[in-house]
Amino acid sequence: MKTRHKLLRAAAVFAGAFLLISQSALRAAEQKKEHGEHGHSEMAKPTSSAAALETIHKLHAELATQVKGKQLKAVHETCEKLTTAANALPGVSKELAADKLKRVEGSVKNLAKALDALHDAADEGKQADSEKQLKTVDSLLSMISAQYGDMKKAGHDH
Repeated sequence: MKTRHKLLRAAAVFAGAFLLISQSALRAAEQKKEHGEHGHSEMAKPTSSAAALETIHKLHAELATQVKGKQLKAVHETCEKLTTAANALPGVSKELAADKLKRVEGSVKNLAKALDALHDAADEGKQADSEKQLKTVDSLLSMISAQYGDMKKAGHDH
């Protein structure tokens, strides 16, 4: 009798563990698919810092409109695109002085973290937190843009 109870208990434990593992695997696959769809959006890689900055500023404007317009469902994908564009910036910024390039690289890393926090807040439907994170993104993009100040002026003279 005791052996039978032990076997039933063991079977229940194994069944519970199996269910937990399978649910975790399914959830992880769904998240990977969800992030994969957004992370691999078709965007042309910029060939210059001016082109990268233009893309970044367009996506930033789109993001600001979404957050302020309470369109939080669209924020995730825009954040993913903006992160991709920003990550490409240091690689095409060969004309920057070493100290400015180092600031851009650091700001881009912080921007990626801020964008991740923004899309997490938006995914959770937290409007106030999304607006707060957007301000951080705004500040970081201002810092990045400031490193290209002379170039922007030269680019607009053409």
